[in-house]
Amino acid sequence: MSSQNIKNLTGVSIMNGHFKLQNLLGSGAFGTVYCAVRTSGKGAGKEKFAVKVMPRPEEKSMKKWSLDEELRLQATVGDHKNVVAVKEVSYEVLKGESYACIRMDFCGLGDFLHATREGLFEDEDDVRSAFLQIIEGVQHCHQRGVFHRDLKPENVLCSKEGKNIRVRIADFGLATDQRVCYEAHGVYGTLKYMPPERICNLNAENRAYSPEQQDVWAIAYMLATACNGDYPWRAAFPVDPHFKAFFADPEVLGKRLPLAHVELVKVLQCALHPDPRCRLTLQQLREQVEKIPLFKKEEKRSFFAKLFSVSD
Repeated sequence: MSSQNIKNLTGVSIMNGHFKLQNLLGSGAFGTVYCAVRTSGKGAGKEKFAVKVMPRPEEKSMKKWSLDEELRLQATVGDHKNVVAVKEVSYEVLKGESYACIRMDFCGLGDFLHATREGLFEDEDDVRSAFLQIIEGVQHCHQRGVFHRDLKPENVLCSKEGKNIRVRIADFGLATDQRVCYEAHGVYGTLKYMPPERICNLNAENRAYSPEQQDVWAIAYMLATACNGDYPWRAAFPVDPHFKAFFADPEVLGKRLPLAHVELVKVLQCALHPDPRCRLTLQQLREQVEKIPLFKKEEKRSFFAKLFSVSD
């Protein structure tokens, strides 16, 4: 049963009646996500969570192994303020069907893509804060030996805390604890945010790649887009004319990012280096984001209303 066939579970109680599913937050290939409210104990009627509902996988199946692995890796890193924490997992029979229910932190502002479109990151300091939080969360994961491999705006969730916005890394469905990975059975993930060593096969004799360097690339690509209002290229692939031009001459990146500050462009030239051995480390990227200007001061931030609105 795919997520498209999951029944409408709005109003259904789960986890021994302690939580009730309310409005649908979103859906994807592997399940649907609801906002759930606590109905008993401290916080009843007020405390909210996100609950991912997915068809219960069969025991000893590949889907069950993948789910267990995702939960294991997320539990390894979920104690950090910039990582979504899994609170509870249960298996339920709801409206006659068997489901896995995963209760997690609720992030009321939605994902980074939605929050940006709502104008929450028009100020340079807000963008800087968001990316420093993203980097801090990913650094925590790497220090625990977990590599995300699918970093993108849709997997960065936002919540309001006082006057500040907290961002958290979510969705560890493609995460790994292997420091070296191999593309033995195709490429999985989101093509746009993948580094060239994953999708171009520049070194045909060695299909190995570093998931740590993939995460660095994805963050740098997101930063380039957030500070310019448009993607630098559609995919790091030779047939993409913009990436092909960058591969031949990194200096052209400034022309692709006319709204980004020249100092940021220089940093991105290193963070998006086609050769992972020459790429910035995550710590080096963090140190640069902390101190350099991100926007050209004379530019207006109105383009953020259109961010990511260009067609894929």
